[in-house]
Amino acid sequence: MHIKRLHRYIFSEVFNPFLGSVVFFAFVFLLFQMLRLAEELIVNNAPFSLIMKLLWTLIVNFLPLGMPLAFLLGVLFAFARLSGDSEVVAMKAGGMSLTSISKPVFGIAILVSMVSLLLNLNWAPWSEVAMRTTLMKIANRKFASSINEGTFSSGFFNLIIFTERVNHRTGNMEKVFIYDERDEKHPLTVVAKTGEMIRVQSSEDDLGGVVLQLQDGSIHQSDILNNAYSLANFVIYQIFFDIQDSNGKFGYRPKMLKIGDLQNKRNQPNITDAERRELDTDYWRRLTVAMAPLLFVFLGMGFGTVRTRGNRSSVLLVAFVTMALYWQIQVSAIWLGNSGDLPPWLAMQIPNLLVALVGVFMFKRATW
Repeated sequence: MHIKRLHRYIFSEVFNPFLGSVVFFAFVFLLFQMLRLAEELIVNNAPFSLIMKLLWTLIVNFLPLGMPLAFLLGVLFAFARLSGDSEVVAMKAGGMSLTSISKPVFGIAILVSMVSLLLNLNWAPWSEVAMRTTLMKIANRKFASSINEGTFSSGFFNLIIFTERVNHRTGNMEKVFIYDERDEKHPLTVVAKTGEMIRVQSSEDDLGGVVLQLQDGSIHQSDILNNAYSLANFVIYQIFFDIQDSNGKFGYRPKMLKIGDLQNKRNQPNITDAERRELDTDYWRRLTVAMAPLLFVFLGMGFGTVRTRGNRSSVLLVAFVTMALYWQIQVSAIWLGNSGDLPPWLAMQIPNLLVALVGVFMFKRATW
């Protein structure tokens, strides 16, 4: 009963800073995105629902990287404090070995690995696709903001447009001049007193197109081949611009495929060897990243137990240096797997093998 009570105590000492680290890293990650999100919401008039979707997909996409880092930081913080307050020494003096002390830590590591595995197999690919789709929907709303009053703008559907005044929120314009050279043989010049951009919604938050409605103006057309010129006045003139790929039609990469789709893609006989290696590498990457928290137990307990009293800055340094090296080595391993220099299953074991070697060495160093 005494040992079980200590195990619950160690569990809480590791789990609480782990959860705090997840929230902290997610907050820091989103903080770097706030300026872009604020611009999308305010300048480009993106609906609040799209911004919330983007926030959620960004968080889910971040968790496969953030959770192992948060777990390592939680173990380091917990054992740095326990070691600094001589509680680890007291546990050992009471008959508990470091292996026994590590049991609740491995329990948390198994839990984190299971969640990481679910994230890597299905949730993270879903969030990658959802994030790209949401960004594309928001990007489709930027056409109005590409028009600046008092200057010639060329970012609006490849037209050259000039307006003296424009309201980006309502889409209203005054004294509009448009030069349309999309048909080089029959260029158009349109002049209107007022104009309005009308958004065409294909769904609640998806922009399917834009209608440029002009009032009280004239259309000037030149026929270069026949050396002719025509003029037509209008009360209302509408131009519809269809937005392609508004439903998220874009190329897929292996990390955007759920595990079932990835397996089906791997088993297709008509894919090239390079594509198969890339799919195999991403498959093994997902598995090895999910296993990383189990190895971080040795690393975190080893470094945390031998830390000096109250030296939290060194704990942060160890965590960030370890993760920076781990992900840098993983990038190199992915390159080795994709290039065929090493079998994908072997290449993706390199980061974990290095962590295991250093972790076991530090764990044994802390054992007495």
